[in-house]
Amino acid sequence: LIVWIFLWLILSRSTTCWRSSVLATSLVWGVSLTLITETLSSFRWLTFTGLIASWGIITIALAYSYVRVRKPNPSLNFQQFIDTHLKQNASPFIIGCLSSIGFIVFMVGLIAIVAPPNNSDSMTYHLPRVMHWIQNRSVNHYPTSILRQLYQSPWTEFAILHAQILSGGDRFANLVQWFSMIGSIIGVSLIAKQLGADLRGQVLAALLCATLPMGILQGSNTKNDYVLSFWLVCLVHYLISMDKSKIKPSNLLGFSLSLGLAFLTKGMAYIYVIPFLILSLIHI
Repeated sequence: LIVWIFLWLILSRSTTCWRSSVLATSLVWGVSLTLITETLSSFRWLTFTGLIASWGIITIALAYSYVRVRKPNPSLNFQQFIDTHLKQNASPFIIGCLSSIGFIVFMVGLIAIVAPPNNSDSMTYHLPRVMHWIQNRSVNHYPTSILRQLYQSPWTEFAILHAQILSGGDRFANLVQWFSMIGSIIGVSLIAKQLGADLRGQVLAALLCATLPMGILQGSNTKNDYVLSFWLVCLVHYLISMDKSKIKPSNLLGFSLSLGLAFLTKGMAYIYVIPFLILSLIHI
């Protein structure tokens, strides 16, 4: 979390939208987690010491970079955002929607912390593969009669692996999906803004995302559907951000990272991204 915060503070300097910087930060953080996992696994160093050292080095480097280059972005001032957008446009509808979103997110997060993972998929392959990796100190294949532990896309379990090794248990295993739920809500509201919605429309879009029945269920377990949804939200955001006349490298990079992390999270991504890939080719 400290690495994510420093990444956000650094990346937010180059954007005027805090929601966009949240998505960009999450992509960079997701790629960093993957590189750490694969690198340590190659040397069988997936241990508490290995992870602490890796994240610690990154934290020190990011903290140095942040302090070294002091360039605050006044457009990301949350008090200014609240005064400009929320207070001036406050209405019972917007206040009620935001309150409902906050209540839903809080309750799902509380369940994620208090209730241990207990659905069948988590018990048969999501968490068992994590325990094998911890035991073997590597994400290499191992003998098992449940083959989907080996061939299913592993990114969500990579994140759970880090949480379990660093915390010493599965207390925070459900939070990977919960944070993905929060990111999806933020990203959906941003996409609504990109498509021309006003503040009321953006809040309504966020509310619709937060109240998805399957989303509420998925936000407090160790499956990978909400994680995939979040990467797809990032992908759509960068697809819309691409200017047909001039494609910015940052948007193309964000689109590519979103696509890669989606593939690394769940096999269904290969089906879901097809229409977006077609749109990207047409757009380019």
